[in-house]
Amino acid sequence: MKLLPLLIALALLPGAPLLAAEPTALQQLLDAPEPPLSQQARAAVALAKKWQSNPASRAEPVPSADGAIRFLFGAGQPTVVCAVMQVCDVELQPGEVVNSVHLGDSVRWLVEPALTGAGPNALQHLIIKPLDVGLDTSLVVTTNRRTYHLNLRSHRSEFLPRVGFIYGDEVAARWAALKQVQTQERQARTIPATGEYLGNLDFNYSLSGSAPWKPSRVYNDGTKTIIEMPREMAQTEAPTLLAIRANGSPRGKDETTLVNYRLQGNRYIVDTVLDHAILVTGVGRGQTKITIRRGR
Repeated sequence: MKLLPLLIALALLPGAPLLAAEPTALQQLLDAPEPPLSQQARAAVALAKKWQSNPASRAEPVPSADGAIRFLFGAGQPTVVCAVMQVCDVELQPGEVVNSVHLGDSVRWLVEPALTGAGPNALQHLIIKPLDVGLDTSLVVTTNRRTYHLNLRSHRSEFLPRVGFIYGDEVAARWAALKQVQTQERQARTIPATGEYLGNLDFNYSLSGSAPWKPSRVYNDGTKTIIEMPREMAQTEAPTLLAIRANGSPRGKDETTLVNYRLQGNRYIVDTVLDHAILVTGVGRGQTKITIRRGR
């Protein structure tokens, strides 16, 4: 069996006539009886074949908009079908650099490099050509990022013009980047003092009236109403909060009722969404009132 590498090496020399002159000798070497395998070797080969052929262990290829058939990298050993008198273009990840190419059958298969673009994002291609029909071999390509294990098969007319890959780590990186952007956006739109996200808040409230303690802001989060008071309130009497509800009768006056709330620093936290309310201090002519209405 040591003669086969010598024949292949001689066949690759410029002008070497070995394959043309002695095709029968090479064919005899390829058709020689298989040597027996140990039990451990047979078990290992069986596992490798299961990984290669079991559809449940790998994702199906999918088409992309640019015409390339894309395989999920690492999900199995993709089979690239090539045809005589045609070329298969295997595209790697942008910026990926090929370190080495290893063919199981380097006599009847050709793999040539090609490059699209320049610089750190240049696209490396492997241009694959079979020299005969019905060939089956393996291809290992090592790069600066990963190792590709491909199965090559040649056909008379069917072939894959363009082949590419979907990289799980690249997809994960995109999701991580999107999550980071969303997190940064949420942090930018969150009130630091309270941790409330502005996207969940409704600030559509109007205030009327005049008082030293007139609220600086009123909003709700869908379940609670928050009334933010100015610092001046600390020097005055805290106003009473009353909700106003329509009576419903043509001549009836609106009903004023007390609502449950709690003070949190300079904020009134009301456990309901207010539509109409007043803040009041004093009585009679000395009364001061601020009216709060939902909507502008």
